[in-house]
Amino acid sequence: MVLVVGGMAQGKLDFARQALGVAAWSEGALGPESCVHGLHLALRALPDPAAALDRWLAEHPEGVLICDEVGGGVTPLDREDRDWRELVGRTCCALAETAEAVYRVHCGLGVRIK
Repeated sequence: MVLVVGGMAQGKLDFARQALGVAAWSEGALGPESCVHGLHLALRALPDPAAALDRWLAEHPEGVLICDEVGGGVTPLDREDRDWRELVGRTCCALAETAEAVYRVHCGLGVRIK
């Protein structure tokens, strides 16, 4: 599995298409494709995100997960938003531990950090 992270609108999907050969992806959902663009959105929509992600990873061991970095900036006032932001951060940390490669994309440039 490959994890691609970066800020919103930084070119993560274009990077994954060009550098990693991604041709099809699910948008904001853990779908049947071997790439998920918008993992942060998928995690928010799932009742049991950890179990769903484990199932997706079992089905797509060579998959690509693309996630916005949501932990920067002003801390949300709403408890649900803070919990979601923490879930995204902790999930990306766990994914990075097991990922074959991790890329951070900024201004369309991908840097391999693992």
